[in-house]
Amino acid sequence: MRRRLAGVVMAAVMVTAALAGCAPKPVEATTAAPKTEAAPTGDSGMTETTTAAVSTADLPVLKVAVMPFLNSIPIKYMIDNGLDVANGFKIDTVYFANGGAMNEALAANEWEVGTLSAAAVNSLAIYGGYCIADIGHSEGGLYTLCKPDSPIAKVKGANPSYPDVYGDAETLKGAIIATNTGTISHLNVIKWLEKLGLTTEDVEIVHMDFPSAYQALMTGNCDVAALNPPTSYVAEGEGMVVTSSLTNLDVPQFDSIIVSGKAFNEKRDALVSYTKAFFQATDALQADPDMAAQLLLDWYTENGSESSIEACKTEIETRPFVTSEEAKSITIGDSVQITGEFWVSQELLDESKFPEIAKHIDDTIVKEALGY
Repeated sequence: MRRRLAGVVMAAVMVTAALAGCAPKPVEATTAAPKTEAAPTGDSGMTETTTAAVSTADLPVLKVAVMPFLNSIPIKYMIDNGLDVANGFKIDTVYFANGGAMNEALAANEWEVGTLSAAAVNSLAIYGGYCIADIGHSEGGLYTLCKPDSPIAKVKGANPSYPDVYGDAETLKGAIIATNTGTISHLNVIKWLEKLGLTTEDVEIVHMDFPSAYQALMTGNCDVAALNPPTSYVAEGEGMVVTSSLTNLDVPQFDSIIVSGKAFNEKRDALVSYTKAFFQATDALQADPDMAAQLLLDWYTENGSESSIEACKTEIETRPFVTSEEAKSITIGDSVQITGEFWVSQELLDESKFPEIAKHIDDTIVKEALGY
């Protein structure tokens, strides 16, 4: 096993080196004149707005963080369709490769509003940010996968309460599991093991980024890879068996709108407008999944990630955005609390910081934006 573990590490080094020259480029903020048709608003009670005669010179500007993932697609839609100007503000985008980088920049007030999932724990607990809305189901596509000829793939429903989960204590004990530790994919591994009566002491978890973990699985250098989209969908498309997911483990997760403490205290009106525009975007994206999938594929391509229209359609289907109507039934912050508890258990967050999460959850902005 040690020889194979060395192979896992070597695979990670090789993939990292190959990707070093492929860093994505920042998306440019737009100042072009917006389209004159507002996005569909459904029955959310939000007023449709035309923008033909809107002057942008004196509108407040929000520095909006974007990443090369699905949760930035509503922001791209807002920019492309002029929903920011239509709602009385302007977006200035700031690009980040991942949530960790966003948090480091949050400490320096380099962005004011963005969307995060797992990384939101540190935003709230350490960096003084606020969670103001849950905007997307992030549990979809969070998979653990193995090869179809693996013994793990031969056992299904060992825990009858989770009939779609593969593996059992015997087939998983001693397995090498590759994942990006500290992420929601790591949480998926922990919950999977729990349902089968195991702990992390019963397996060997190897830290690596998701493309490297995928390569390790495909080359036989690990038994299981815990991946996130789009890599998880690529692996599934290659015939890998989905052994667990946060969906079939009944673990809710959301992407959330996170704002800096400074913006929360000083730009409330702009944040209300931003939240209103964001849900106009999610309403439109949910109403036209083919359009959303193409937008996502374009976003991945623009930012240096490989995917396909089929994989993007799957991601749109399994990780739906929260519509303005669904938002009214969600208790904001529940999923970040779950993630925070997980981080404390893994010593990724000091237990003394955990109470800060609840103190930095606010539902008044989304209620004002959506009128409920």
